[in-house]
Amino acid sequence: MAQRDLEESILSEEFEVSPPETFLPEFPGKKAISRAFPEISTGYALGSVYFTPWVDFVLENPDEIWESPAGEEKSYYYYCYFLEKEGAPPAFVVEICCTDDLWKVNNYALVLKTPDLAKARRENLVYSRAKEWDKENFVRTLNDTALQRYDQGKLEEAKTLIDSAITLSDAGAAYLYNNRGLICWKMGLTEQAKRDFLESIALDGENGDPYFNIGLIYFDDSDYPNAQHYLKQAVEVSPHDGQFLTELGHLYLETDQEQEALKLFERAFNNDPSDAQVDFHLGYYFLYKKHNPKNAVKYYDQGLLKDPDDQFALADLAVAHWVLGRRRRTLQIQKTLQQNSALMPYTISRLVYLNMEMENYDAALDYYEQALDNEEPFEPEWLHYHAALVYAKTGRAQQAIDTLDIAVRMGGEAVIKRAMAEKALEQLKQTPAFKKVLKMPVKRKNR
Repeated sequence: MAQRDLEESILSEEFEVSPPETFLPEFPGKKAISRAFPEISTGYALGSVYFTPWVDFVLENPDEIWESPAGEEKSYYYYCYFLEKEGAPPAFVVEICCTDDLWKVNNYALVLKTPDLAKARRENLVYSRAKEWDKENFVRTLNDTALQRYDQGKLEEAKTLIDSAITLSDAGAAYLYNNRGLICWKMGLTEQAKRDFLESIALDGENGDPYFNIGLIYFDDSDYPNAQHYLKQAVEVSPHDGQFLTELGHLYLETDQEQEALKLFERAFNNDPSDAQVDFHLGYYFLYKKHNPKNAVKYYDQGLLKDPDDQFALADLAVAHWVLGRRRRTLQIQKTLQQNSALMPYTISRLVYLNMEMENYDAALDYYEQALDNEEPFEPEWLHYHAALVYAKTGRAQQAIDTLDIAVRMGGEAVIKRAMAEKALEQLKQTPAFKKVLKMPVKRKNR
């Protein structure tokens, strides 16, 4: 539009008779242009009209924009595009005249001399691509450093860095809000995390990550309708992402939509047959939802052929073998896990349970103490519950009561129901302390 209007005004008689006031130099002649750009064919009519198509390009891709006020009601803006060296001629400059109710292309010029370019680059620098690029690089450095601190568990420092990055990025970038959401989520600031993920979605609805992340928050909270909404959105945005497909499939299994889950797992497998997560999710489903450890072993074995070091799968495979009465196989897997110098909270929790079941009480309590060193132990209510069973089975009644107290406070009715049916607690059930623990008001929502 700017190009067409300018062509009409340049070619019109009115323009030739009454040229507008301009602060740009005259357009260079054919010889000057040929000297500056020998690659341009001299067969072209190298007048100003020849360069009219450059106007829209420069308006959309300026290297710099300068403002020069010309009174209370008028300003001139100079859009500069440097053809060779940053800040030096040759440059193409478009002059815009701006008033309260009018914005128009006033003139343009191919500037070949340094003093002429300096006149356009006076007064106020409104925009600089070079400075914006430097700022963006700095913002990305802050973001990368924040993620490093996140991986190191230095969450306060990570949040401070990502906050600074968001502030410097002016309107903000979708990836920054998504990353701050991850940091806040890990800090336990779930409401702030949700707001950040939603802001990321608002800025870039074509990225599936924030949909996925907020979906997982709702999944963790057992808010299945919201979890399904956002996880489905993630799959719609990125239909070939195996993690999105398998996690939505996992949700469907949790809500007894087995056929829908199997369809998603099939899609994930077809997209990437080497991805073990489909097998692991199915193993988990058959072990804990269907109570079919034999099928669970089948799927865990399949997945571990693809990813033999997955701690979660190994820990659950050990549980499945234990349920099937295969003590030797359980011990073999535990030995494999013990060779890992950095056990995950999930793995440690399973090892507390397994060693309690196998009557390796000292080992169970060692793993329990190790679990308590983590900032976020996995399912802490059941971790404390299994430790309480160990104390009860080894004759440490007071420690059993104290630990069961913690488990009930964290897990509510689900823990109470399990404790009432537990044979290992029979001797404690008639004591006033035990009754007091089970009758205490539960502040936490039941799971």
